[in-house]
Amino acid sequence: MSSYLSEPELKKFVDSLPTRRLAAEALIRDPQGRVLLVEPNYKSDWTVPGGTVEAGEDPRTGCFREVVEEVGLHLAPGRLLAVAHGVAMGIWGDSVSFVYDGGVIDAGTPITVQEEELLSHRWTAPEELDAYLRPGLAHRLRAALAALADGTVAELVDGPR
Repeated sequence: MSSYLSEPELKKFVDSLPTRRLAAEALIRDPQGRVLLVEPNYKSDWTVPGGTVEAGEDPRTGCFREVVEEVGLHLAPGRLLAVAHGVAMGIWGDSVSFVYDGGVIDAGTPITVQEEELLSHRWTAPEELDAYLRPGLAHRLRAALAALADGTVAELVDGPR
């Protein structure tokens, strides 16, 4: 007698497993250390280039694909700086956000915002992030900046929302 599940049983088991949404963001800086923020047209707070990781896509690839789509920048994919686990995030459920190093670019570099999703962009000093970003993202970016400075990777669980 085989102990393997039949295809219908296996599908039922897999369908019962928890799911997590994945997002990936790029921390892009200028030579003065300011962070590139973008203003979405679908919510009131600002964000950074990045977004949802698509099915069949790894987070780094998804991050830099989104950077090209959202701001027209073709950047060398940098290293992972932070991973943030959001558990029981209301309608979003469980999620994982990855922050990658988008490198340093000149503040005068042409940026073409994706008109379907974005209104504008701005360069913002790290100490001013709280004025533009929701608390969880500001916390994630500060952790990513610290990880960048000390060569580590930050892991966050249920930071400020």
